[in-house]
Amino acid sequence: MAENLSQPVPADAPASKLSGRRQWFILGTLVVIIFMTYILAWWDAYRLSSSYIKDADTSFEDGRYLDALSGYEQYDNDKGDYVQYGGYIHVQRIWANDYARPIPDLVQHADDRIDEIIFDQLTIEDAELFIQENIGRSPPHPYLGTVYLRLGELYQANGQWQDAMDIYEDVPYSFPDDAALIERAQRDIRRLQWQKLIG
Repeated sequence: MAENLSQPVPADAPASKLSGRRQWFILGTLVVIIFMTYILAWWDAYRLSSSYIKDADTSFEDGRYLDALSGYEQYDNDKGDYVQYGGYIHVQRIWANDYARPIPDLVQHADDRIDEIIFDQLTIEDAELFIQENIGRSPPHPYLGTVYLRLGELYQANGQWQDAMDIYEDVPYSFPDDAALIERAQRDIRRLQWQKLIG
């Protein structure tokens, strides 16, 4: 009788292959679930941002620049409650997380409009009102320091030199952690001193 030279197949070989396939299937399924969850979260963030941009653009076009910047609440008689209308800052907050990618173009639109509001559109009255409404709040409004310094620059442009200097000199004490703001305040001090010298 001929001797069987073939090696016996381990009894657990099919189970090992099945187990390996099952692990890859589970891993693949998890990856797909995570990916789809992220896509849905991104889409929700995008839709909310689009709504906020629409609100903010309406406020901006109406000349209500503080509302466009920070948003506002308004009582709705039909709903019997206050309704939140978005500002450009809400869009920035939604996409501030490093993992919020890809960043849609509407974020750049919000950034540009915020710069335009602060540096081109704000009046002295707007800036004073903004500071009154936001001073002492916790957490502080992210643009409080910028608007505060901008108020000093508006005072200076209006010939209120002492009021401007008071703000410039106060910036390092009120915003000690904002090196860029302090540097700008120091430049403004030098510019105001030069303006006084030349009359």
